[in-house]
Amino acid sequence: MHLYLSKNDKLKARSNHSILKSFKAKKISKIGLSCVLGLVASQSIQTSVRSIVINDTATEQTAIEIGSPLTAVTDILFFDEDEDGFVSKCTGSLIAENYILTAQHCFDPLSGEVSPEDLTVRFRDENNAFLEDIAVSEISFLDETFNLYDGTDIAFLKLAEDAPESIDPLKLFGGDPDELIGSNATLVGFGLRGLGSEGVDEELIESEFDQNGLRWGAENTIDVVDGVFDPDLSVLFDSNIIELDFDDDNSSTNTLVSLGSSPVPLENEGSGAVGDSGGPLLVEKNDELLIVGVLTGGLFPTSEFGNIFDYTGVSKYRDAIEKLGGQFVGDFVMEEPEATDDIQNGSFEEGLSGWSIIGAAGSPTDLGTPTSDGESDALIYNDLIAVSDYEIEEFLGLTAGSLENLSGRFPFEGSAIKQTFTANAGDMVSFDFNFLTDELAAEDFGEEMFNDFSFVSLSGADTYLDLLADTSSDFVPSDTYFFNETGYQSFYYEIRETGTYTLGFGVADAEEFTGFSGLLVDNVALVSTPEPTTTIGLFATVFGAFSLLKRKRKQFQ
Repeated sequence: MHLYLSKNDKLKARSNHSILKSFKAKKISKIGLSCVLGLVASQSIQTSVRSIVINDTATEQTAIEIGSPLTAVTDILFFDEDEDGFVSKCTGSLIAENYILTAQHCFDPLSGEVSPEDLTVRFRDENNAFLEDIAVSEISFLDETFNLYDGTDIAFLKLAEDAPESIDPLKLFGGDPDELIGSNATLVGFGLRGLGSEGVDEELIESEFDQNGLRWGAENTIDVVDGVFDPDLSVLFDSNIIELDFDDDNSSTNTLVSLGSSPVPLENEGSGAVGDSGGPLLVEKNDELLIVGVLTGGLFPTSEFGNIFDYTGVSKYRDAIEKLGGQFVGDFVMEEPEATDDIQNGSFEEGLSGWSIIGAAGSPTDLGTPTSDGESDALIYNDLIAVSDYEIEEFLGLTAGSLENLSGRFPFEGSAIKQTFTANAGDMVSFDFNFLTDELAAEDFGEEMFNDFSFVSLSGADTYLDLLADTSSDFVPSDTYFFNETGYQSFYYEIRETGTYTLGFGVADAEEFTGFSGLLVDNVALVSTPEPTTTIGLFATVFGAFSLLKRKRKQFQ
């Protein structure tokens, strides 16, 4: 469970959907507790059965009719010592004759080590009748981060034998992900179910699960592609995540309204919930349902109206999936940004277009503090999908240990953005920054143990790394989600050698993750050196400006 402490001290939670009964976490981590699966759907009548009830005329049978035909969606069973047998824990999708696509967090080692012999995959026919249990011979991941919202929450299970011949694998969406925004989608899973007005029974989350083994389905509209929205910060952080919200025709529960989401629900509107982890999000293209994502988590543990639920996108991992035998429909290829002869989108009026990201970074919609230039800026955040220091250093082209040496404390986690450009000796890089934090200042403890910090880096022909601000800086009270901020300040650096450079900005958590900090960046620019043929008068003017910039930079240091 992600825990957020807002300024009014109300506890916020962003949970994943797989609280595993027999693999409960022994401590709460940043990536949270593990889960199981289920669907909560929109309804307006009560029934004695806590299940997907679509609206005031449909019944739970509608949800069963949506899910039952999707025979390639499987139930993943884990061995439970308390039950002395296998029990349903996660959902998966058959994508090849002997491979299941599911979520990495179902196997988070913080919830207990899981080996292939601890698993079995259950197949059911189009009537939800039992077909066959098949053992698992191998578990593989894209990485070992187990970070819910970094866009890598993907796992593959290799079956010990081929799936039943009567079941055709699901194909995957290979088109432009941006085309998915506003599309209707189908979600499927096994596990807990509840009523949209109440959500999942919290007592069931902590104790027993509804193990009737039925495959249920619901529908929803895709609101966000390639982003994780944080309602507290009003920021959409860039990530390989697809988001939907659970509407009931009430503007107060239209959680993604600031991103253009409509409060009007679909006829069979539903939400992912405890028990659906690893289940597929499907869109219909040319009369064929294609996988676009794997269920990762949601905003509310109980998944009532207003819930935001998140799927990890699959298109980014096309090569890895195709090597296992998966088939994509569509041939869209994402172009990687190349070095330019100037800094692009330095005022972030186009979001973070032109910038590469690691961890949590996005463009605020209503953070509460003015920008430095124009209507937008960039926020880099040391929570939610923050990554390790060595990942940041590798991303920015810094030597290992650079950030720890800079701050004097171990940078537990952080985030960064970068852009590559070419520059001439004498060119000037300038930008404005504002460091915001909830972290207690060093003097509050008599030491710098919790000294969150922000930094700027330059790698290439000329290498540079410098501290921008930390918890020892001068602050003013902030009108944002954070307690304090430095306010916008300016920074300048003169390029010493002609060449290609990568400019980076970042923020890091020192030693622990109890306090949150962010770095706002705006008005990033490259001021070029005048050509030798420039008139003497112009040269004198520019030289005077550069001298002033150098003096300001020295004062800042």
